[in-house]
Amino acid sequence: MRSFNAHIGFLMFFCVSMTIAQEVHKIKIQIDTKNASPENAIHWSTSENTRVLDSGEFGPFTFFAQVGDHIQWDIMSLTEPDVPISITSLEYIRGPRIFSKNLIQGTEDTQATVIRGGKEYYVYELNFRIGNLNKVHQITSRIRIGD
Repeated sequence: MRSFNAHIGFLMFFCVSMTIAQEVHKIKIQIDTKNASPENAIHWSTSENTRVLDSGEFGPFTFFAQVGDHIQWDIMSLTEPDVPISITSLEYIRGPRIFSKNLIQGTEDTQATVIRGGKEYYVYELNFRIGNLNKVHQITSRIRIGD
């Protein structure tokens, strides 16, 4: 009987977790690599399921996510398609710590999962490198987490 109750409990948990769908938010960053200050010449776009709260025109780019959501950052040149740009890291600045680490190393597929929420904006710095140059550029951005 105990085994039966454990199986029923697992099935109920599984069904509930399947109904709470987690979103994948794709954040696409295009940078004018011909600009002397490329960190100031940025165009943001997101996947259709992502609600943008601030476009970045008058302050940091800000979007909305929920606990359990996955966020993926893609970065590329807007003006020189053959020039590679790589994210070197995402670094926690302030606000609720929504990811499991304060520093997420950049990869070809830089992503993180929101593990907790908070009432304030999560502020992070996205660090990137253009081509083979050693200079690292920074962009400050925000995420607002909801229930």
